[in-house]
Amino acid sequence: MLVLLAGAGRAMKVQDIAAAIGEDASDTSKGRRVETTRSRLKRLVKEGRVVEGPTAWFAIAPANASEQQQGDARE
Repeated sequence: MLVLLAGAGRAMKVQDIAAAIGEDASDTSKGRRVETTRSRLKRLVKEGRVVEGPTAWFAIAPANASEQQQGDARE
């Protein structure tokens, strides 16, 4: 997901990310795989590697944002 977002150079919808990484994002899966992808992305947001905004749109975090968050954790 990180490589995909870094290569995209823009925010992507969670459904598009799920489809791009090979998850079943169809209506027949009842959204289960999309929700799995969303939870993985939310974990990356907490780690400071990805940013979310607006809701359900994710993008790679700027390099200085993850460095600052790592610095905060060390203090």
